[in-house]
Amino acid sequence: MEIDISGRHTFEVSEMLRAYTLEKMTKLDKYSLKMESAHVVFHAEKINETCEIVLLGKNLRISAKETTRNMQASLDAAVHKLQKQLERYHDRIKDKRAPRAGELVEEHEIESEED
Repeated sequence: MEIDISGRHTFEVSEMLRAYTLEKMTKLDKYSLKMESAHVVFHAEKINETCEIVLLGKNLRISAKETTRNMQASLDAAVHKLQKQLERYHDRIKDKRAPRAGELVEEHEIESEED
């Protein structure tokens, strides 16, 4: 997955924050939804600091945005939101899959034994 990290409105992303972001974003690979790229944008205002993440994949676009007083806390909260969204999407895909041939045979045998 290609990860693009940038700052908005003259916010410079430090190397420490960049490494922390890469560490957090690689944890999202476990969902194996063929995500192609991730765009992480940091933005700092007077007091609040915002992290916005957009995941792009095949027929998939998931985004999360979080604002707190700490940039790492914003990143953690946004990644947590993405994890919840990806879990729901992953479960939805698993539920829509057709049953496998072995599952159909077992169900048919159980119905035959009951009759």
